[in-house]
Amino acid sequence: MVSCLGICRELTNSPNRETDDALILKAVMEQLSIYKARTMVITPEEADTADLGSWDMIVPMCEQYPRLRRLIDYQKQKPVLMVNPPESVLACYRLSMYAAFAKDPSILCPPTETRSIQGAQPLQQPSFDDKSGLWVKRGDVHNTCTHDVIYAADWSEVEAIRQDFASREISSLVLQQHVDGDLVKFYGVGPGRWFTYFYHDPATARKLPFDIDVLAAMAAAGASALKLEVFGGDAIITPEGRIYLIDINSWPSFARVRAEASIQIAWQLRSRLKTLQAVRRP
Repeated sequence: MVSCLGICRELTNSPNRETDDALILKAVMEQLSIYKARTMVITPEEADTADLGSWDMIVPMCEQYPRLRRLIDYQKQKPVLMVNPPESVLACYRLSMYAAFAKDPSILCPPTETRSIQGAQPLQQPSFDDKSGLWVKRGDVHNTCTHDVIYAADWSEVEAIRQDFASREISSLVLQQHVDGDLVKFYGVGPGRWFTYFYHDPATARKLPFDIDVLAAMAAAGASALKLEVFGGDAIITPEGRIYLIDINSWPSFARVRAEASIQIAWQLRSRLKTLQAVRRP
């Protein structure tokens, strides 16, 4: 019988999603058990001292750098299948993510620039037009609190945001042009196995027309650029029907579609385990 270990996300990296993040991982493992796999879910703190050697697959939702580095070092000693692999989780850190997106011409992002924020020197204004405002985002992990991603209507508001980031020992930030349109959130597995989306705020969404094939293809391109198999993210649909990829991340909560997502993710993991079995079979 094949085996799969799930490692939960750190509570500090699950703002307002602590329960949802754990529930999707547990649901996937329960579904994988139906597919005849031995499974277990542990906390990231338990993973720090756990013996990982008896598992065929490890599913790390954890995001903190020292923990991911430990998993990478472990892989060097004993190759083990990980979904998503820790290198891909690190690739979701914003500075790395936007650098990867820039290499793929099929991915359309709003104008984006990065800045180092330590020291007393004021930040240089972005070269893009910020008359409609801009978004200021911490440069490493995705949200850990409500003020990790902040909209600034004017450049004069950015310095206070920088100071807040610096006080929390964040070393870099991302400046991104605000793009008018509908904000949609998407989930995917594969890429290519399963995809869905929903409006971030259905009550205010203008339901602007767009091509869902383009959205799905761009989400898949973003996931492929980061080597993600289980992913979610954000995109903007403009009044002209253009689609901008804003963010993509590893192992989102899938809260709105947990039942269906758990089946699709477990199916993906089972397929990967079957491939592993085939390679090991004499």
